[in-house]
This record gives sequence, structure tokens and C-alpha cells, in this order.
Amino acid sequence: MAFDKVRFWQTTKKVFIVIGWVFLVGGLVLSLSFVHKQETAIKCTSVSIHIEPENELQFIDRNRVLRVIREDGDEKKIPGTLIHALHIDALEKKLGTDRFAKKAKVFTDMNGGLNIHIVQREPILRILNVKGESFYLDRTGVKMPESSLFTARVMVATGNIYEPGVPSDSLQSFIGQELLKIATYVDKDAFWKAQIEQIFVNAASEFVLIPKVGNHTIHFGNTSDMETKFNKLMLFYREALNRLGWERYSDIDVRYKGQIVCKKNN
Repeated sequence: MAFDKVRFWQTTKKVFIVIGWVFLVGGLVLSLSFVHKQETAIKCTSVSIHIEPENELQFIDRNRVLRVIREDGDEKKIPGTLIHALHIDALEKKLGTDRFAKKAKVFTDMNGGLNIHIVQREPILRILNVKGESFYLDRTGVKMPESSLFTARVMVATGNIYEPGVPSDSLQSFIGQELLKIATYVDKDAFWKAQIEQIFVNAASEFVLIPKVGNHTIHFGNTSDMETKFNKLMLFYREALNRLGWERYSDIDVRYKGQIVCKKNN
């Protein structure tokens, strides 16, 4: 039988390829094993905690985060702890499920530094329902409990509100959804955010706005044509109240199309 040179070299080439892959995989496994051993031996050298927003909100502070890392909250005892003993993934999950946290990220650097980045939920409305429950709504409509550490300076909604105050829950009622619409609109406008202090829900499930400046109430109705109503009210403020005085009227009604109905103070 004649020697097939071409077939011989093809077979030899395949053998070398297989051997090469075996060495490559073996080397990778050894490298990963070495890296894993190195990582398990790394100790924490420092703790860096960054919380956003930094000045406006204080629902979550450094001490609250430290008590999640250690039950006693003793920051001095964290450096020197093995990184793997801190359980980074579980720590990130626990911080992320805090009722005041929107998201959390936990990671370590090459020097053994423990880095924690938390974004707080930002409330835009505080609701007092008919059961006497008090809670916040954040910008996404998620409910937040009150805090013993910090009180947010936001609009307050009172009156005939039956929305349940279950923390971390989404809105369940039509009135709750309507309140979120008004609060979102007000939150995005610097003037209205500074001017509107309270929303009262009357027996007819209509909204009455209570301003900070001026001895009057604003009968707003529902959220239909909401932008038009606010624009009409702004024009009335500029053209009438600035000239006649902010104490002239006790009631300003913007529920009707094309007009504003007012009642004078006695």
C-alpha cells in the first residue's frame, strides 16, 4: 500500500490542533484556579460609599449602609475582612431592595477597596389617605414609607383618598393615578413646584389645589386639559392677581373652558 503523504500531514495537523486545545484549556483552568485562590485571599482595604442625590435627600445615609454590611455598623472592623466573606452579590441585592433605594451597585477594585453606589428614590408627593396612613410617591409612582430620619418637602395630598399605603407597591386606584399625573406636572415646573402646597380630593373626587402664596383655593376639577388649566391659571396670576392683589379672591375656578370663575374675599 502506497504511503499517502497528504493524508498523513492532514492527520498530523489535526492531532497537533487537538493537543494545542488541550494545553490551552488546561492552562485556562489553571489560571482561573490561581486567580480564584488569589481573590479568596484578598482582604478589604477600604470602604467607599456614594449616595445620590447627595444633598437633597437623606433617606439613606452612610450608617444605614454600614449596618447592612455589618450588623453593628462598625466601619473600623470592615477593612481586613476577606472580600469573599463580604458576599458582594448578596450585599448588592439587599441594598437594592431597600424601600428607599432605586438601585444599588456594589463592587471591589484591584486594591481591595469596597465600593458602594446607591441611587435613592425621589418622592414628589406625600399622601394621607382616609385610613390615616401616610406615605410618599416617587417619580415612577412607587410608594415609599415615611422615614424617621428625614422628611421630604413635597406636596401633600389629603381628603377622600382610598389608595392603600403599602410600601414598594404600585398605584391601585384611579385617584392615585390622577394624583400622580398632577404631581408629575407640578414637579417638572419650577413655579408650580414652589407654589402648590397641597392637593385636596373632595367628595366628588375632584381636586382642589392649595397654594403657598395667596389666600385662595383653586378648584381644578379632574386632570382633563390639565396643561390648559395650569396655563390659564398662570395667565390669571400674571394679568389679574399681580395687578389686583393676591388676597383679592378666596376661590379661583379653572374647571370651565375659556373662562375663570372667581369669588372675592369679604
